[in-house]
Amino acid sequence: MYLKEFLAKYKTQYPPAAVEYIMNNFGKMLPLDNPDILNQVYDALGMYKDEIPYADYLKLLEKYFDISSNILEIGGGFYPAFATHVHNRQLQTKKGTITVYDKMLVTQNLSGIKLVKKDFNIKDSVSQYDLLVGILPCEATTLIIKKANEENKNFFIVLCNCTHFSRQYLMFNQPSLEKWREHIKETFEETKKAGDEMLILDSPAKNTDYKVLIKQKK
Repeated sequence: MYLKEFLAKYKTQYPPAAVEYIMNNFGKMLPLDNPDILNQVYDALGMYKDEIPYADYLKLLEKYFDISSNILEIGGGFYPAFATHVHNRQLQTKKGTITVYDKMLVTQNLSGIKLVKKDFNIKDSVSQYDLLVGILPCEATTLIIKKANEENKNFFIVLCNCTHFSRQYLMFNQPSLEKWREHIKETFEETKKAGDEMLILDSPAKNTDYKVLIKQKK
């Protein structure tokens, strides 16, 4: 599949500004640290060869968790590239499920993946899942942490390098990535169960400087 075919299939589901961004930047940033909107398209078109960021994230995930479990990805983005890698791995183990929530999904028809075109809400239950995942989930980061702690679930988050403070915070404070990461830690500490710990690791994918957050129940 080429970009022209990809856009012919999904263009109407993307916001016009997103389509314009893809067309203007396609091929210019590979394989640099770039927005997930491009990474997802590159992955869908098979443009990554030996260094596939989503495969690197999956390899790290499997170091800590059983892929043959029921996984919920929150904030999967326009095209849920990471979920396709999870699904392909689960096909090998012949066990496990992957569900993706995001109101911006451009498709709800990828074989073997349950796609829910809406935002996940803090009131939604995660009782049927074993692991909550977020790959550069932006503002959904704190929601994943809070929900996982609330219902005693594990999580695996590749933390984006942008900040998502509340409007009230921004009225009195200057945002920074360091402050945002500290806020993430505080959110975990304030909502965790006794004995819970969060690992903070460097991104396994080359040309990225993301942090990876992992909660693994004892």
